[in-house]
Formats: sequence, structure tokens, C-alpha cells
Amino acid sequence: MTWVMFDYGGVVSHPQSQQDLALLARAADVPVPALVDVYWKWRRPYDLSELDASGYWRQIGRSLGRDYSDTEISELSRLDSASWQRLQAGTVALIEDLAAAQVQLALLSNAPDELAEAIGGLPVARHFGHLFFSCQLKSAKPDPECYSLALANMGASAEDVIFLDDRSVNVDAAAAFGLRSVQFTSPDAARTAIARRLADGG
Repeated sequence: MTWVMFDYGGVVSHPQSQQDLALLARAADVPVPALVDVYWKWRRPYDLSELDASGYWRQIGRSLGRDYSDTEISELSRLDSASWQRLQAGTVALIEDLAAAQVQLALLSNAPDELAEAIGGLPVARHFGHLFFSCQLKSAKPDPECYSLALANMGASAEDVIFLDDRSVNVDAAAAFGLRSVQFTSPDAARTAIARRLADGG
């Protein structure tokens, strides 16, 4: 049976907007470019649960010469999670249509615990047979182990899975692992690519 596995950020949700980043930077009391630099520098340990939310934002604070209070960290964490919850209507419609057609769906996202919990509570999440997050797998894309763990939990072979991600490094790694990979550029393009691969693969 063919599965379609979606990335979340930049695919199901929009990427962080400049407005989102401005709100985060204001709460962090630093300019946007300074925040973005350290935000991503420490993101992977956070996505892997090597740092919790407090540890992540305190590490960012140390990098920026700031000492955030618990109240400030709570607000930064809230804004961060909210910044990844603006869903792409076209992708949501695609997911709904695939689910209605009884296509098996999964989600594989690099995400920390707080965001994983938020995603799991979204209405669109009910369409997925599996929700895989790096914080739970303790492995993150593009590590091959991440794809291997997801497939093992799905009971699927790599060639059974059509995989969508907006980042070329993740798409390339998935393709090297044997998944039928598609780089996401827009919901319409994704719909066309999935339809073609479903037709080719049965």
C-alpha cells in the first residue's frame, strides 16, 4: 500500500513570516537578524529534546547576552509555537482529499515537544495514521535513521512512500534512502506530483 508522508513546517504550515520573527525578536529584546542566527544554531538540540524549552531559550539568551526570566521564556515559547501554526489552506485541502480517497497518510517533522503537542491538537492531524516528530524519535531529518524509524513504525518499505519536504537536503536524503521524494514548492505542484506518483506506483 502506498503512503504519502508530509513534512510539517513549510509544507503543511507556512514558513515563519517576517511578522512572526519580529514578534519573537521584540520579546527577545534583540534585532531580528541576531535572533535568527542563534535560533537556528540551537534548534537541532531542541528538536531532538536534548534541550527543553527553558534550556533552549536560556541558551539563546546566553548567546545574545540576555538572561531571560521564566515569564519571558514562557512568552517566547508561546510565540515560537504560534509562528508555526499558520496552515497552508491548499495543503490542508490536499490532505483532506487524500484522506477521503483512503490514501494512507503520515507526517514526519523536526519539531520540539511543545510544537509536536500543538500540531497533534490541530484538526488536520486527525487525517494522519502516524505523526512522527524528531523530539520523540530522537533522530532528525536528514539523518537516514529518522526515515528508517518512521518506516519501521509504519510497517512500510521505502518504495511504498511518497515523501514531501520543502528542504532539498531532506528530500535528497529521503531519495537516497529509497523514498519517492518530492520537493514541495506549492500545494498545487504537490497535488500534481502526488497524483502522478500514485498513478505510477498503484
